[in-house]
Amino acid sequence: MASPGLIDSRLGVGTLKLGTSPTLTDYSFQVANCALEPDISDEDGTPTLAVPDPAPLATVAWNLTGTVIQDFTGGPTSFLNFLMDNALAEKDFEFVPDTDDGTKFSGKVQIRPAPIGGDAGVQITSDFELPVVGQPTRTDGTTTASASRAPSKAS
Repeated sequence: MASPGLIDSRLGVGTLKLGTSPTLTDYSFQVANCALEPDISDEDGTPTLAVPDPAPLATVAWNLTGTVIQDFTGGPTSFLNFLMDNALAEKDFEFVPDTDDGTKFSGKVQIRPAPIGGDAGVQITSDFELPVVGQPTRTDGTTTASASRAPSKAS
């Protein structure tokens, strides 16, 4: 079987939605960075007479992380206010890194507030980290659009 070659995946134009399915609120216009990050914990296995050198016992947890432009004056449409108002609640999420491809990651996250405020007189951002409850689900899209992208060239 022939190798499919390199597919140059890029973030954006994409979406990040949070809320309660089927009605999720799209916060994409505020998201400057978004990722699903694995958190792998492992410990040494217990050696036995039959298996003196066991493989590590590993578990994988996921976090939905990113950076958003602060919008604390945005009322109910504010990402930061949503995080504050729903602190520690479990909410649905849907993350589509590139809408041309359509690959989607979804599941539930535990909502955690993010910092509000910062330096005066400049656009301020907040980093967020929302633990995924269980495992995220991946729905594969097409790779046609991503595969046809040419890398940008410096002038």
